[in-house]
This record gives sequence, structure tokens and C-alpha cells, in this order.
Amino acid sequence: MEDAIKVIVSGLHNAGKTSILTALDKKYDFRDEILELKPTIRVEYKKTSFLGREAIFWDMGGQEKYREMYLSNADIYFSETDLLLYVMDIQDQEKFQASLDYFDSIVSYFKKNDMDIPIIISFHKYDPEVRTYEEINEDILYLREKIKEEHPSFNILFQQTSIYDVISIVQLISYGLSIFDEKFFELSLLMEKSLGEFNCTSLILFDKNGIIISEFYSEDIDPGIYVYLLEAIKEHLFLLKRIQEENYEHNKNFLTIENELVSYLHGIDIHDESFFISALLQERFKEPFLTQFPEFLGEIKDILNALLE
Repeated sequence: MEDAIKVIVSGLHNAGKTSILTALDKKYDFRDEILELKPTIRVEYKKTSFLGREAIFWDMGGQEKYREMYLSNADIYFSETDLLLYVMDIQDQEKFQASLDYFDSIVSYFKKNDMDIPIIISFHKYDPEVRTYEEINEDILYLREKIKEEHPSFNILFQQTSIYDVISIVQLISYGLSIFDEKFFELSLLMEKSLGEFNCTSLILFDKNGIIISEFYSEDIDPGIYVYLLEAIKEHLFLLKRIQEENYEHNKNFLTIENELVSYLHGIDIHDESFFISALLQERFKEPFLTQFPEFLGEIKDILNALLE
């Protein structure tokens, strides 16, 4: 079995690091728990699996005394890192410079030790009520450009996240973990091709933990349909959680129709691992979709078998 993936989750205190991991773990009905979270003391560890490979998240406390301890003992904390997930509170402008300085210190260690690792920066607390604020969006652009300018040699992905948008958090982790297998290109091609052939609004492949393996969306989504799309994905995440936590027995084939839209979730088992294909499409395309789906399912199984070898 391959070594576990070491993911460092870092940033200043109160940036939202632990709430991101809590939201990823719970996926629904987690906000009360997040409100009760205490500051992380030193390091807490959370584990998940991704295509049969273990991923260990090092949730690193962001208080100044801990940041100083991590940097003064960098070989203990940052060596053998496979992925850095750095969280910035986009609503706390006064801490931007301190957060940039800490990020620079971590990246300096990677440079010094020739560690060319992928980095994901989460502009967190990008909550629904602030997304139209011009100042917030200008800050995001400023931070992106500044970070890219100062660290051009690193592969850095930027994302906006919010605990009130669980899909943004699932995507954040999914993008980070998906870079660890080169076979994803073939899977992406199949998903993209099938989205068009099925006339789907969305086509998503989840693992049993609700981690997105691959996803594609129609380029032209009506705003009204987009709202329903988000609700359909959240409902599918809820079903995945129910199946996992309650050992919920079903044929793993869920189909609902509302507002002339079909929401479809189909489960498959491969090598003792469970996966789920989520699709949203207009009702008029349902019959052609269900006719073509078995062939698509066979191709998905072939690729997943190869990924899990």
C-alpha cells in the first residue's frame, strides 16, 4: 500500500481551518458544532481515504506561539508534506499581512529543502452575504496577484470557501487530493464527453466520503436551475452520509423529479470501495440518459478498477 498523503492545514488563528475539516467530515447539520469549536492546540489529526489511499490532515493551531514553534521545529512539522492547504480569513483585512508573512515562512522552508509541493489557498468565510461586496472581491484579486508574484515557481490553486456552502469545501479538498494520481485525465475526458452526450446540467463522481473524484457542469446554467443544482448536490451528500453512518440498505439508485428536472444518484461498489454518480438533467432527457447510462457505467468501472490497482 502506498504511503499516506500528508496534508498540512495551516493559517492564522480563527481563519477557519478546523471548521473546514469539520464541515468536510459532517457535510450537513454541522454548524452548531462549528460554533462550539475551540482553538486547535498544537496539532490535531484527521484521516480520510481517497481511492484506497489514506490522507492525513495536520490541523495546525494558528496562534502565534504555535506558529513560532512550528517554524523553529520545521523539520518535525513540515518535512514530507505532500500538500499545503493554507486558509485565509477573507473578512479580516487587518490580518492579511500577518497571514502573508506566515505563508511566506512556510514556503521558504519548502524552497530551502527543494520541496516542490502543490499548494491550495482557501479564501475562507466567503459567505453568501459578502460575495457581492466590492471590497471583498478586490481583496481576493489583490491577494492572488501578490502571492503568485512572490512565489512563481509553485503550483498554487486559489479557491473561495464558506461553511455555509458545503460544496465549496468538498471541492477544496477534492481538488487537492485528485492531483495524486495521473490516471485522472482519462476519467476527466469520459466525464466531460458524457456530460454533453447526456445533456446533463451536472455530472459528478463521489467516493463514499462525499469527496468529489471528478465533476463537470454545463456551460450555460440558468440561475433558477443553478439554485436547484446546489440543492440536489446537497441532498446527494446527505444520502451518502446516511448510507455511511446508518449502514442504510438500498439499491443505491435514487431518482427524484421536481420542476421538470431529474436528480439521479447511482451507487457502485469496486474493490470494497463505494462510489456514487450524481447527475442532474431536464426531465425530457431522462429516457435517453437511462438508456445510455449502463455503457457509461461500464467505462467508469473500468477506470476506477485501474485507479484502485
